[in-house]
Amino acid sequence: MTRLQEWLSPEKLILLGGWAREGKNETEIAGLMGISIGTLRSWTRRTPELQKVLNINAQALDFQVESALLKKALGYESTERKVEISPKGERKEVETVKQVGPDMSAISLWLKKRRPERWGEGTASGPKPENNLMELLQQEGALDADAIPELQPAAAADHELVETE
Repeated sequence: MTRLQEWLSPEKLILLGGWAREGKNETEIAGLMGISIGTLRSWTRRTPELQKVLNINAQALDFQVESALLKKALGYESTERKVEISPKGERKEVETVKQVGPDMSAISLWLKKRRPERWGEGTASGPKPENNLMELLQQEGALDADAIPELQPAAAADHELVETE
């Protein structure tokens, strides 16, 4: 097995992709591989698999993940398309729009990372922020509509549905 073939194994490609995602440049990766930069460039030109894992833009991936987290925190619409076939064999495309609500874990993570002074966990050297989201939600009765003013209109509507007797 040649050195190039060794680096094309699934395990080594994962390692190379990890280095690329960390933001390591070609010179650093070549050094970690124990080869010259010229050899790495030659291998990359000749090998599509190697080219694919090394052309990862770590900053672009960070932005993709950040966008996905924000989308999940805010909620979103999802359009689902499927083809239905009638008993007569007629094909019909059906489109369904689904509402995906905000995710509390994503909201919490976003707030803690973006505004740690207000929503973070606090540190041993400093006080906990006054608006700690998780602490608020973990308090007994905190999920009651009266405890969270923003939920009062929705809770009132739910209460009317339940207490119709």
